[in-house]
Amino acid sequence: MCGRDMEENAMQKQDTPFPVLFTPRLRLCAIESSHAERLHAVWTDPLVIEYLVLDPFTELRQSEEMIGLLQWLRPSGEGVRWAITLRSDGTVLGTCGFHNWKKEHGRAEMGYELDSRMWRQGFMSEAVFAALEYGFGTMELNRVEALVTEGNQRSRGFLEKAGFRLEGTLRQYEWARGRYQDQWMFSLLKEDRKGGQFTSVIDTPASL
Repeated sequence: MCGRDMEENAMQKQDTPFPVLFTPRLRLCAIESSHAERLHAVWTDPLVIEYLVLDPFTELRQSEEMIGLLQWLRPSGEGVRWAITLRSDGTVLGTCGFHNWKKEHGRAEMGYELDSRMWRQGFMSEAVFAALEYGFGTMELNRVEALVTEGNQRSRGFLEKAGFRLEGTLRQYEWARGRYQDQWMFSLLKEDRKGGQFTSVIDTPASL
């Protein structure tokens, strides 16, 4: 896609409503600048960032810049990232979504993180399953990939429970925290889905 096409695509995306998804307990919505302090707390939680391939943030400004990058995914056509919030009071718990979207190949990479105080309560499953339903449906994905830093057994177990398959290890795939790090490659195909496994309600027109 040339530069002019990318600009026109971005303008079209900005004119369409952001897809808001609902699960029984969660509302997945656009990430806002007002979420900065809450997300900064999540993104600086030692438990959350233990295996992330990012140098730890030390200033709120860094989280604000990250929010800007995530907000640009949809207008640029590179993906979509949601803020995970509680339906009951709007508390921001983390984010999830897709990046590295290759439309011509029907694939994208999934990323996610959640406030560690909310672990083991099923919130991540609700959010990711809603995102997957949107990805395989509206985005017409055939394959969703997830890269996990080798050794992150918690994330590995979560993905396997969600139906992802470990395909192998990408050796020294990412440079982070002063060294090259191996990454596990997981994938989930559209044909792998179990009937009724991913359920959500889209509040706004399903348009990327």
